[in-house]
Amino acid sequence: MLKLSHQSLITLSVLALVSVSLLVTPATALAQGPNLIQNPGFEQPYAILPDKENCAIAAPWIAWWIQGTPEETSQGYRVAPEYKAAIRADFPYNRVRNGELSQQYFHSFGNFQAGVYQLVHNVAVGSRLRFELWGMTWSCDRESKGNCDKATSGDPSPMHFRIGIDPLGGADFFSPNVVWSPEQNAYDVWTLFSVEAVAKRSTVTVMVYTYPDYRSQDNNVYLDDASLVVVAPPPVPTRAPTNTPVPTTVPTQAPLPTATPVPPTAVPTVVVPTCPPTSVPVVAPTCQPCPPTPVPQVPTPCPTLVPASLMTQLTSGQGLLVSLAGLLAIIGAFAIGYALGHRK
Repeated sequence: MLKLSHQSLITLSVLALVSVSLLVTPATALAQGPNLIQNPGFEQPYAILPDKENCAIAAPWIAWWIQGTPEETSQGYRVAPEYKAAIRADFPYNRVRNGELSQQYFHSFGNFQAGVYQLVHNVAVGSRLRFELWGMTWSCDRESKGNCDKATSGDPSPMHFRIGIDPLGGADFFSPNVVWSPEQNAYDVWTLFSVEAVAKRSTVTVMVYTYPDYRSQDNNVYLDDASLVVVAPPPVPTRAPTNTPVPTTVPTQAPLPTATPVPPTAVPTVVVPTCPPTSVPVVAPTCQPCPPTPVPQVPTPCPTLVPASLMTQLTSGQGLLVSLAGLLAIIGAFAIGYALGHRK
């Protein structure tokens, strides 16, 4: 199982911050202007790791590598690379892009999983950062093949060269938090690498990663002209709209209407007209001639004259009112009867 050499990383970190080599000059290489990286050109001072062979790194950069198992390293896999400064005068004279020095690391007849990193402090949380670095590689399978003339690459190994930003300021090169650039081989030509990420803490980590596949005779990496700049400030938090208090209108209390006395409404008196009794005229009976009654052939006795006293009784009649017409009708009836009787 692979493991990170924490001992190497911690020691190199201390040396990069407090120790300098014999190559140190009084000058310091701090980032200028918008560049947040210190010593972006990998110039002096260089820190030396005493217990690591051939390890000198531009301060305050920190070297890192994955230490293979004893079985792996014995076969030339995952070995610790050598770190040192590349000088402009070195053949073939293109190992430095700007200035006098660049950082190089390499191993002969072996491969490595290694790089450098730097912690950058005082970054505004939420700002968008762009990390850029110029890199170049030289990979030669076997110089004896004669295809690596003038220190150019021949039958090169894939280099898996990339750079990244850990927005949380960590140093775990396999963390999912790291945002990586695309990989490039960058054989023999200075090639620009670029990546962007949003800072999630005030300290972020910029890192370089390489991993040549083959145990070539020459697997060399060169670094120069790094920069970390803010490309967008943190977004200004949008203030939630404040509810403007609306003045409350207090309703004016209108005076209650005074009850105006209403004169009582005269209730119409229903007068039922009393009709005076209608006088029903008393109709005197009309004397209707009676149909002739068949008279038996018996001699009708002559009517007996009513004495005057009877007439008087009929007219005064103890409450019986007999009209004059009725009396005349009776008399007429007797007269007719009498006349008929005498016709026989």
